[in-house]
Amino acid sequence: MNAIFRPRHGSELLLFVIGSAALAGLLLAVLHRTPAGFKRRLTVVCTFLAGSYYVLEFFLPAGFGRPRDPTGNFLSPLSLPIGDALLVIGGFTFGLGIFNLAHIHWNAIRRQRPGWYNSLVFFLGFAAMATVGFCHDQPGAAPWVGRMYQLLFRGLWQNLGATMFSLLAFFIASAAYRAFRVRSGEALVLMITALILMLGQVPVGMALTNWIPDHGHLRFFGTPYSLFRIENFSRWLLMRVNNPVQRAIDFGIGLGALAMGIRIWLSLERGTYFGGEG
Repeated sequence: MNAIFRPRHGSELLLFVIGSAALAGLLLAVLHRTPAGFKRRLTVVCTFLAGSYYVLEFFLPAGFGRPRDPTGNFLSPLSLPIGDALLVIGGFTFGLGIFNLAHIHWNAIRRQRPGWYNSLVFFLGFAAMATVGFCHDQPGAAPWVGRMYQLLFRGLWQNLGATMFSLLAFFIASAAYRAFRVRSGEALVLMITALILMLGQVPVGMALTNWIPDHGHLRFFGTPYSLFRIENFSRWLLMRVNNPVQRAIDFGIGLGALAMGIRIWLSLERGTYFGGEG
């Protein structure tokens, strides 16, 4: 196993890459011609074996199967090559996403759908950014490549991203204003809390309670006066009220993710390769 996954260099690395690509293409061609039932069973078996490896590698005690190695069990040496294989598979998913985008936008251009010129801009931007990005990482690249990279990445892409998120913030605020209605006591508490948190983050809100002494030894029924300053009260709400609730939600999400992972591992989840519609 170590001989297969050891690092390669030079022409040996090139031969391994070409051979792996050819073997993968041949395997995909053979799988493409197999019946759907066989592909479904193969997916189930591969999913179970992959999940079983990580379950056993995590839960088996150190030294299991390898008495002289107190840092891991007999499955631990495979964790690095399997992790590298997962990175390669993840890289292919990016390629699949690029192919899907290119297919959709090419159909829009070919059929002259409304807004097809936006798809043309997609191809131009993708080609320009990919070309400049690859050339920028090469040693001895021309100075114009660096200037073009700065223009496309920092001057265009980052500013477009900031603009999109700024517009998104206004859309969220507008949707919250139109959807939120104070129809119960709980909604009133939620609205007051949101108002306090927003005012606690801006100078205008802090100026409203700037007259309250910010000294710990002055107390009101045992409570320091400084707590009633809006920035301190906002921080108290975040740390003492919001954080426990957020941890409880994260705990519930973790349990749900664990249950979903077990269902996928055991092929109990219904879908294309797990037994049809559920």
